[in-house]
Amino acid sequence: MKKLQASSPLIGLMKWLAAQVIVAHHLASYGPFAQKGHAQMPQLFAFLSNCGAWAVSVFLVIAGFLVAQSLDGKTVDFQYIRRFAIKRYWRFVPVYFAGLTLSVGVALFMDPWVSPDMLPAQLDAAVLLANFLFLQDIFGLEALSTGVWYVAIDLQLYVFFLSLTYLSHLKGVRDIFWDKRWLWTTVGLLSLCFFNLHAEWNVWAIYFAGTYALGTLAYHSMHLSKTHQGIFWLYVAGALFCYWTEPRPRLLVAILTAAVLSSIQYISISSNLWIDAARKMGDCAYAIFMSHFAMLMLWSCVYPVIMEWGMPFESWVLVIFVSCNALGWLIWRYIDKPVQRALIH
Repeated sequence: MKKLQASSPLIGLMKWLAAQVIVAHHLASYGPFAQKGHAQMPQLFAFLSNCGAWAVSVFLVIAGFLVAQSLDGKTVDFQYIRRFAIKRYWRFVPVYFAGLTLSVGVALFMDPWVSPDMLPAQLDAAVLLANFLFLQDIFGLEALSTGVWYVAIDLQLYVFFLSLTYLSHLKGVRDIFWDKRWLWTTVGLLSLCFFNLHAEWNVWAIYFAGTYALGTLAYHSMHLSKTHQGIFWLYVAGALFCYWTEPRPRLLVAILTAAVLSSIQYISISSNLWIDAARKMGDCAYAIFMSHFAMLMLWSCVYPVIMEWGMPFESWVLVIFVSCNALGWLIWRYIDKPVQRALIH
């Protein structure tokens, strides 16, 4: 089977599009632009406000897909888990810290002008420390920026699925489960059937494990073996049954994303220009995801002034999207990329 790289153009494009939906969701949910948008385009802004968060499922499925790719053909032991969990943490940290620092900085220095619904209710040492350590939700403290919860959950899921892979190599477990795919399937369906139905579990990896497993199994479905494909489609059938018994639109988005990923080997982009652009968009997606809220806070400060310029609302929305993407690109280009290059060397 031909391996896809993390910079696969189609995966990059999916990540970038999901990031744009998240930006639109928060634009339609917070600040004066949300109020204006609901007044001028009520149906569109109502949809984005209520449904835009579903795009997070795309990130979760892709994350599971890429983790399965990184584990393919490898034996996972305890030292592997420790080493790669630390590596994953450092993959997140530069952009995470940059986005969080920007949000906190805007909240502190622009407090009188930021839209009140975008400001944290509490900003003290305990909240700051918990946010920088990915522990805010576990301790019941406020997240200081949108997207903070996702990074914490992604890191949990990464370590959780590494641990499941390690367990699948133990003799006692191997006697019950043929390999890691069956263990992922069992835990994923348990998540979808029970844990994902109870909101009190949403600060732990097990709540999202069913969605993540769709990605890990989608990767293995790309093998030509009927067994690999059969496990994936069996899991999809189980996920659809869970959706039928308890409809969850986010789950349906995750299933569709996994179906696209399982077929991605048959889809190609012929233009080198588009391939390069799609990869770069994917590389910037995480930075856009983590930093756009700080940009939205800044725009909420100047909106009372610029609204008098007579510029069409749609034009301002376009300007906001461009500025959010530009900020994300700058963080990726001058913070994330240099740090990751340094860590590799």
